[in-house]
Amino acid sequence: MRPVKIMATVFALALTQISPLSAATFDSVSHIHGIKAFNNTILMGTHEGLFEFVAQNSMKPIGKDRFDIMGLDSNGATLFASGHPSANSKLPNPVGLLRSVDGGKTWKSLSLLGEVDFHFLEVSGSQIYGGNATDGSLMYSKNLGKSWKRIGEMKYTDIAILPGTQGGALAIEKGKLFKTSNSFANSTAVSFKSEIAAVESVGKDLYIASKNQIFRSTDQAKSWEIFKSYKADISDFSVSSKILAAIVAGEVLTIKVGA
Repeated sequence: MRPVKIMATVFALALTQISPLSAATFDSVSHIHGIKAFNNTILMGTHEGLFEFVAQNSMKPIGKDRFDIMGLDSNGATLFASGHPSANSKLPNPVGLLRSVDGGKTWKSLSLLGEVDFHFLEVSGSQIYGGNATDGSLMYSKNLGKSWKRIGEMKYTDIAILPGTQGGALAIEKGKLFKTSNSFANSTAVSFKSEIAAVESVGKDLYIASKNQIFRSTDQAKSWEIFKSYKADISDFSVSSKILAAIVAGEVLTIKVGA
C-alpha cells in the first residue's frame, strides 16, 4: 500500500498456505491483497486468486485462474484487476490490466501486458487511476485502459474518482484528504478533523473512514455526516450501491447500504 496503494492491503493476512485449489477459508490463503464490495457480494483478491466472502473464515473461489490479484476494482458489472500470473499460466509477468465481464470467472487482457503490476486500481466511468508497483508511478487512463500516461509519483494511499467529472478526484496522503479537478496536476487540501484511512465514491455519494467511524458526503466533500460507527478503528472499507464492508479488528463487517 505504500508508496503504491493496494486496495485493502492493510487487511493482508500472513497465514498458513495450502493448495490454492482447495482454498475456502482465510487460513487457506497466504495473503488477502484487496477487498471489494461488488453489487451484493464481497470479493477478495488474494495471492491465490479471486474469492467471494461468504462468512467469517469462509470464502468461495471464483473462476479457474488462480492468478495473484494485487489490484482490484469494479466499474458497474465489470471487474478490473492486475498482478502476477499463476504458475500454470502462459501470460507474461506482470499481467498489466485485466478485465472480467462475468464476475471474475474469466479474464481478458486490456493493456500493459508484461509491463505493469498495478498494486492499486480506481475505476469510474471511462477513467482509471493505477498505482504502478514496477516504477512507483501514478498512472492515468481516460479511456478505460486503452492508453495511459504517468502523472507523477504514487504518493497516495487511496483515491476516489469524483462522479460526473473528468479529472476530478479525492486522494489521501499521510492521513490527509486532498481534492483535484485536473488528475493531480495540482490539488488542494480538504479540511477534516481527524486522520483519514480510506476514501470511496459511489454514485453521487462520497465515503471516508476515520478512526472507528465512516462518514458520508452528498455535496462533493463540502460537508460530512457520520454514516456508521464501530467499536474499533477501521483498517479499510469498500462500498457499493448495495453493501458496505469494513475491516475492523481483523474481521469483515458488512451492512446494507441501498434497498
